[in-house]
Amino acid sequence: MKEQIFIALTGPAINQNSKVYKIAEGYECWNLKKFEFDDFIHAIKKQIPPINKNVLKNYKVDTSSQFGATREEFSKCSWGLLLPDIVPESLVNSYGEISFLLNLYSPNFLYSYLHVTDFGIQLIRHRKNPMLYFHRQNQAKLFKSKKFVKYFEKLLPQSVYGIWHRDRCKNWDREEWRLFVASLLYQELKDYEFEKEAITWQREAADMITILESLFTAEDSINEEIGYRLRKRIAALIGFKFRDIEEDIKQLYRERSKFIHGSFFVSVGKEAKKDDSVTGLPLPDFGFLYKHKEYVRYALIAYLNLARQLKQSKIIGVNSEIKRPLNLLEKSIIDLDLRAQIIQQTKEIFSLIPQ
Repeated sequence: MKEQIFIALTGPAINQNSKVYKIAEGYECWNLKKFEFDDFIHAIKKQIPPINKNVLKNYKVDTSSQFGATREEFSKCSWGLLLPDIVPESLVNSYGEISFLLNLYSPNFLYSYLHVTDFGIQLIRHRKNPMLYFHRQNQAKLFKSKKFVKYFEKLLPQSVYGIWHRDRCKNWDREEWRLFVASLLYQELKDYEFEKEAITWQREAADMITILESLFTAEDSINEEIGYRLRKRIAALIGFKFRDIEEDIKQLYRERSKFIHGSFFVSVGKEAKKDDSVTGLPLPDFGFLYKHKEYVRYALIAYLNLARQLKQSKIIGVNSEIKRPLNLLEKSIIDLDLRAQIIQQTKEIFSLIPQ
C-alpha cells in the first residue's frame, strides 16, 4: 500500500454531495462538512493507518496542541485532499513538498488547517490566520480533475525544491540551488496576498524581480542589460501565453528600481505635502501586482518543467554541454526550432493548469 497524506483546508462548504469524491486511484477530495469528528478519525485511520500505538493520542484531543485536533478545530475544516505521499527522499512526510505543488497549481495561495499522516493529525501554523485569509475561498473544484493528477505526477520530482532538506540539498548542483531559491522566494509571496502596505507595496515588485532573476539571469558573466536578457528569456519560455510580457516585465523592473533606489519614497514625500490626510499616500496597484504574480507562477512552473525535461534528455537536438535551462533559453532566442520545441513542452504542462 502506497503511503498517503491528507491535507485539510478551511473555506465555505463545497458543492459535493458525497463524503468522498474519487479523483483517481490514490487521489480523493473529502467534503469534511459531511463528517462527524469521530467518523472522520475512523475513516482517516482506515486510509492512513497509524504507524504504531504510541501515536493514537495524536488524533482527538480536548485542548489545542500541535498534535491532534479538538472537535472545534475540526469544525473549521471544510474540505481536504487525500494524496500519495511519494516524494523522493522525503523526511517523515512530504507535507512541505506537496504544499508547494498545490500552491503552484492554485491561482491563490492555500492555507491548510491540518494534515494527517501515519503519525496522526498535526495542526498547521501560518503567519496569517486561515480563517481570515482563506475562509471565503473555495478552490476544491480546481483539484477535482484528472488534469490535476497529471500535473501532480509530472512535477512531483521537482517538488523537492519546495523545502530545505539538508541530506537532499548537500548533493545539489548549482542549477538545483537556483530552483530551490526561486521556489523558496515564490512561497514567500504569500505574505503579500490580500494585503498591501501603502508605503512599501513596491517591495513585492522587488521580490518578484528577484525570483525572475534567480531563474533567468543568475550566474551570467555579463552584468550589463540584465533586464533585457531576462525579458528575452522569459518571453522565449512563456511569451506565447502572455503576449505583452516583455513590456510588462519592463514596467515591473521600473517599480522595483523605484523601491530599491529610493525614488519612490521621494515622490511619496512630495505627494504627502499636497495633502496631510491619509489619502495623500499612494494606493497600491493590486491588479498590476497580481498580474505579475501570475507571470512569476507560470514562469516557475514552466522552468521547473523544462529543467525536468532537460535532465531526462527529452529536448531533441540539444548539445550535451547544455545542462541548464538558462543556456537553453538563451539559445532558443535565435534558434526557432528549439524554441518551438520548448513551447510545445510548456504548452503541455500549462494545459493542466486551471485557467
